[in-house]
Amino acid sequence: MSLFKPLPFLSGAMVQSFMASFKSKSDKRYGHAIAGEWKSVKAKDGTTLLARVHEVPNPKGLVVLVHGWEGSIHSSYIIRTTRFFLKKGFSVYRLNLRDHGDTHHLNEGIFNGSLLQESYEAVRELVKTFGTKGPVFLAGFSLGGNFVLRMAARHSLSKVADQIPGLKHCFAFSPALDPKRATIKMDEHPFLRKYFLNSWKTSLVKKANLFPHLYSFHDLDDYQSVMHLTEKMVREFSHFSSVDEYFQSYTLNDLFFKSIRIPTTILTSMDDPVIPWKEFVEIPPSSYLEVVIESKGGHCGFIEDLNRSSYYWKLMEKKMG
Repeated sequence: MSLFKPLPFLSGAMVQSFMASFKSKSDKRYGHAIAGEWKSVKAKDGTTLLARVHEVPNPKGLVVLVHGWEGSIHSSYIIRTTRFFLKKGFSVYRLNLRDHGDTHHLNEGIFNGSLLQESYEAVRELVKTFGTKGPVFLAGFSLGGNFVLRMAARHSLSKVADQIPGLKHCFAFSPALDPKRATIKMDEHPFLRKYFLNSWKTSLVKKANLFPHLYSFHDLDDYQSVMHLTEKMVREFSHFSSVDEYFQSYTLNDLFFKSIRIPTTILTSMDDPVIPWKEFVEIPPSSYLEVVIESKGGHCGFIEDLNRSSYYWKLMEKKMG
């Protein structure tokens, strides 16, 4: 039985997806006004990622948020989730993935979906600064959800010294399980293809302007699909021998899910315009995994009302106690 009950005129897949990402004046004001501290964290290989840290007195715990592809810590769904959990008495840390949120200058290398190690180490270093003030919860959206699921597996397979301290539960909302299939679906949707392709091209131009001795993207207008541009980037700027090898590096299969040994909740919708919902039915049963498939919700939407209250906040609160 579906537990997500949006207002009827908000129930459409694209309406839900748009409402999730639309940055309102309220979001912008809150994003600028919210008290916090910028914190840069270094991975062992020297990669630097940037986070925004928000502490509350006597926190109930810590919520670490990871945005989706071409999003950032300023994305509406991240801002609204931050506001909700700060009001509930949790500290919140927002992490920018490489080349997101105007952090292109921090590293010479270009972002791609396989870069788990630096993201995992950044989360671990951030959480260390929180100390032992309460339980830690990790939540990711879309590609960020894919990252969080891989972090859950990495945490589960690591020795205690290399685990994320105090981690109690992971949440993945509309995660990409098969990134190649998700890219194909994205390209099939004219609006989404244009939006993500233009966002990615803008990001690449920023990178080239910062590192002109390394990159020149004079031919970007030749690429009219996300898949076509992905093939170029893999061929010219990665160690992968093919685009299939690249996508396989962060595809989540049955064997992968069996490696997760920490409580994890996955939420997706049947009307997601990017992520095929039937992939989630095939996830093998596990006492550590809860897979919630709603009929509505779009991509990272799950917006209940005009205040853009998110259904996944309820799921999180239930698991966080």
